[in-house]
Amino acid sequence: MNDFNSYMNNLDYSDLQKLFQEKGNLHIYHKKEFLVRQDEVSHFAGWIESGSFQYTYINEEGTENIVGYAFPNEFVCDYSSFMKERPSLVNIQAITNCTVYELSHNEVVKYMETNFETQRFGRLAAESLFEMAYRRLLDFYCPPETRYLRLMQRCPNLKEVVPLKNIASFLGVTPETVSHIRKKILLKGKS
Repeated sequence: MNDFNSYMNNLDYSDLQKLFQEKGNLHIYHKKEFLVRQDEVSHFAGWIESGSFQYTYINEEGTENIVGYAFPNEFVCDYSSFMKERPSLVNIQAITNCTVYELSHNEVVKYMETNFETQRFGRLAAESLFEMAYRRLLDFYCPPETRYLRLMQRCPNLKEVVPLKNIASFLGVTPETVSHIRKKILLKGKS
């Protein structure tokens, strides 16, 4: 899923990954276990060695919406909650058994403040996350078929990892809409 979280494509995260692997605490999350719950402070960030997480947001009406995923060789945390030590806006839940190297807020901040280069890296990482979030926001002004096609171009095997209803939730449409889009794509391919 290398292209799902596009912020990973913009910078070399190898030093930060190494920090997590060398100084982080290894934590095993079982399927359906939470890394953080909405409205709780996210005290840890993690580097996913294996497994996958989904990010969900529960709105005022109690509807749960899938708003993101994190896959192996990616970071997992509610960045805003973690960095500002404020309540998380999302739930982050394991959708498979996961192996994660975790570091505390203080450990990550200490690293980011090591020198000019790590401070610059922290700024560039935040900019990459902002850019990814901004693109996702703008995607919601595109038709559902366009959003689905872009998602499948970025992550062609996502549909083998994530159920259709979850892809639909992420796209902000019904599972029936995703089925219609898939059918339409198949019919276009046969013409």
